[in-house]
Amino acid sequence: MPATDTWTLTRYPGTIITTGTGSSATISGLATGTYNFTVVNSQGCVSALSANIVIAAQPVTPSAPVIGAVTQPTCIITSGSVILSGLPATGTWTITRSPGNVNLTGSGTSITIPGLLVGTYTFTVTNSAICQSLPTANIDIIQNPSLPVIIITQPAIVCEPATVDLTSPAITTGSTTGLTYSYWTDPQATIPYNTPDNAQTGIYYIKGTTSSLCSDMKEVTVTILDSPSSNAGTSQVLDYQFETTLDANVPVTGENGTWSIFTGSGHFSDVNDPKASVSDLAIGKSIFLWVVDNDACPPEFDSVMVTVRDLTVPSLITPNNDGKNDFLIIQGIELQERTELTIFDRRGTRVFENKNYDNQWDGQDYNGNPLPDDTYFYVIKTDGKSRTGYIVIRK
Repeated sequence: MPATDTWTLTRYPGTIITTGTGSSATISGLATGTYNFTVVNSQGCVSALSANIVIAAQPVTPSAPVIGAVTQPTCIITSGSVILSGLPATGTWTITRSPGNVNLTGSGTSITIPGLLVGTYTFTVTNSAICQSLPTANIDIIQNPSLPVIIITQPAIVCEPATVDLTSPAITTGSTTGLTYSYWTDPQATIPYNTPDNAQTGIYYIKGTTSSLCSDMKEVTVTILDSPSSNAGTSQVLDYQFETTLDANVPVTGENGTWSIFTGSGHFSDVNDPKASVSDLAIGKSIFLWVVDNDACPPEFDSVMVTVRDLTVPSLITPNNDGKNDFLIIQGIELQERTELTIFDRRGTRVFENKNYDNQWDGQDYNGNPLPDDTYFYVIKTDGKSRTGYIVIRK
């Protein structure tokens, strides 16, 4: 363009005139077609025609992508996705996601856009001619569903032949409402348990699933016990012994045994020890109960009798050296640590005493003199116990 003064630019076809100054000018608004230009300077001189200027047809603007299936987040997959179709069939395109202006370049008429977190999105597509479509309608990715919670209350231990109903609502009380429960024998939930309402002893798994297919699974234990057995041991007969050791059966794991007195007397060293010692026995028969319980079945019991025989003290001795009844033989003192014997006459005078009697008294006094035939009285003390009676001496 003329560098000085005013010039006039004429566009062909159309003979459109533009006036201006300066060595260059931008001509806009050119529709598709072929154009030439001449310029006239301020002296009225007209230039030759310019070369042909070809304005090509406007490239096609792509349509907005077509929204296909929208996949919402699940309990397992925390993001959503959408299928977009209707993309330019030729060339390379760029999809722009808003918000964020995230671009994805590709080709083909459809694509799946993954990794969409909770929010609202639109998409545009730009074709290889750099023409951009209008945005799609809003695509809403909603909050992923929350995992359910299963709370298991372990069922009570029951006694055989009873079984446990795992489908009882009491076992899952407190869990997320509206769950569909299934029952399994393995923690991977691959082997179903087909009789949960009649469960036998074992470990099982309860799976709760929501309508959105979210699930939780917890372990549950079923324990069914056999009825306990009780054996209190063998009855015992003791000769003037007031303590012994019992011998009941030892309870199996999960069972507890307890001693108690049915009749008689005694003091247990440990009421829960099947091999407990029992002291302070009384003369005569005492019956002790061994009760075994497992907190599920009715308790079982057995009894054992302990008989304490009194000392056998004769009421007559005949110390005449004929080998018969010459000595006061007290049966049972051989089992005592020490036996004390004291003899009194009718007047209450002590005529004989032995602090550690050995069944060798033959009717003599302290000095070894034979006592006259008469009735005498004795006091026998053994292990803190005392008994009295009479003895007749008759030669």
